[in-house]
Amino acid sequence: MKKVIKGGMLGILILCILGLAFSMTQHRSTQSHHSHPTAKTSSHKKSKPLTMTEFNHHPKLAFGSVIYFAIKHVNIQRWQEVSDFSLGWQVEIHRTSKGNHYLVWPNKDIKETEKQLEPNWFEIKHQNQIVYHSLVVHSFGEVQTHTTTANTIIRRINADHAENKVRRMVVNMTVIKDN
Repeated sequence: MKKVIKGGMLGILILCILGLAFSMTQHRSTQSHHSHPTAKTSSHKKSKPLTMTEFNHHPKLAFGSVIYFAIKHVNIQRWQEVSDFSLGWQVEIHRTSKGNHYLVWPNKDIKETEKQLEPNWFEIKHQNQIVYHSLVVHSFGEVQTHTTTANTIIRRINADHAENKVRRMVVNMTVIKDN
């Protein structure tokens, strides 16, 4: 009877070893399958960093850069009103005696009747200084501001690896002049 038990134990041990070996080969084949890049990822090219030249020569790209930075890095809550990338943006250029004000509305197709509250807006001043403005709701006219530079915006976009996202923003943007 002891020989039968020893033989049975040996059989169970062999089955366990075979099961473990089979399990390891399945795991290896799954790992190697997932470690090979697919055609989509292997053809993926590294993003070209955003430059000051692009910013200065392509107004919609500059507007997209300024809006992206406001949404992601400016600590003014109302700028989150324009954070829906799928709706896009309408940038309304309003000329004043002190320079252009760039009013940013959520939704590239917003209608005049939907423009009830003063929008967020920004200025591009001398030496590429950007000043963000936002009316504080229910504050009797108080405005929050944030100042940065175009260089800071571009560096941050590149550090975020968001240059392609910003470049795609221009497709979802309408620019109008109101005067």
